[in-house]
Amino acid sequence: MKLPRWATALDVVAVVMALIAISVAISGGFRIWIFDARLSVTAWWRPALFSLVAIAIRHAMVRHHPLHQRVIGGTRAWWRAADTKVVLPIHLTSRFGVLLVGFLAVILIGFPPEAANRWKIYSNELLDLPGRWDTGWYLTIATEGYQYVPNAASNFQQNIAFFPAYPMSMRYLSVLFGRQTLWTGVGISIVSFYLALVYFLRLARELLEDEEQSVTAVMLLAAYPFAVFFSAAYTEGLFLLTLMGAVYHFHKNQLWRAALWGFACGLTRPNGSLLSIVLALMAVAPMWDAIKWRPILPPPPGWAAIVRRIAAAGAPGYGMLLYSAFIWRLTGNPFRWTIQNVAWGRTYRSLDSLVSDRVGFIASNGLYSYASTQTIDAFYSLAVILALVAVRPVYRRFGLPFAVFIVITILPPMSAGGLLSMGRVTSVLFPVFLWMGGAVPARHRAAWIVTFALLQGFVAVMFFTWRPLF
Repeated sequence: MKLPRWATALDVVAVVMALIAISVAISGGFRIWIFDARLSVTAWWRPALFSLVAIAIRHAMVRHHPLHQRVIGGTRAWWRAADTKVVLPIHLTSRFGVLLVGFLAVILIGFPPEAANRWKIYSNELLDLPGRWDTGWYLTIATEGYQYVPNAASNFQQNIAFFPAYPMSMRYLSVLFGRQTLWTGVGISIVSFYLALVYFLRLARELLEDEEQSVTAVMLLAAYPFAVFFSAAYTEGLFLLTLMGAVYHFHKNQLWRAALWGFACGLTRPNGSLLSIVLALMAVAPMWDAIKWRPILPPPPGWAAIVRRIAAAGAPGYGMLLYSAFIWRLTGNPFRWTIQNVAWGRTYRSLDSLVSDRVGFIASNGLYSYASTQTIDAFYSLAVILALVAVRPVYRRFGLPFAVFIVITILPPMSAGGLLSMGRVTSVLFPVFLWMGGAVPARHRAAWIVTFALLQGFVAVMFFTWRPLF
């Protein structure tokens, strides 16, 4: 017998209240603002009482499928699932392996002299491990909210450049974890990456139609050198999850779920709104045969279905507009967040000048000099080249939307900031890894995965020891 939705809702309330009660008992409680309302919980027995009341009402009215059986049964079903058996070992070894390498680098290699005045949250180096670089911006938003200084200089960095989904998740979920906001952010990234890998594996199985190729694609994504950020208090894990959730459910024609994930994507990163272009191309798949495009989806019947799909495709853009409305209220300019990126050195440069600068340097000084004196720039160049090389085969095998996704993810930030943060940008390009999973010969797969993993260890050393990585 199926459980009523209201009973499921009461089960969720009971579990959440129980977790809050445990957190308050350990940490002493919390006081937070939710929009303009202040929520204060300092006594553990109150959420515990709410939990008991929810359990009592639910089981008095619906006795079948009791909560404890649902929890135990759900855990067993998850543990035995085919997705779990594939993804969990890859996920745990890659994500916690990165943290282990980072900690060993800190205690064995140490920090460069220019990092002597770095900001810290904890005096313990293990606890402080995730406190690196842009994490400080997310922590500031999570703990203090958005702040804007009018008439500031153009090079004055302000936190309105960072979208809210990730730092706000840190703020509210940290309530369940003793207000440990920094490690809550790491937890969000790691859990999000696990769920993203599950979505990616399911999509790969459908598009590649080969289990070994699908697993290879997952392993390549997890081992990618710049997958380091999926173990950090950065937005990449949540961003990849929202991307994969939106694309997968759109692929399955589950429009409400796709729209919700897409809306969250638009609130996670500035370029999240560009996902609307990809989803819109997927939405008009029935018209592709006439112009010999490759469809990514089984075409839905009728124009009404196409209209519904286009409406759902706009969800990432709606998320961006919601944040822009908030920025308008805060600053008077809804797109002030776009202007603010100039403070991070994101100014327009033509793509041909980016290429000519590097070609000219190599021609004058040699490839060795470029690789040894501008190592991170060389890494980013290789990452961009790999992504751009993948565009054509991705288009031929998986269709126009995925090829367009690579292009619109790579080229706009390159034109606005060169190779700045290209490692983070390329880490979420799932079509590249989907193509590689199917294209790399079986005898070469281990070599690719090991090489990626070794380079990821190198990037982890750079990141966690405060070496410049932008």
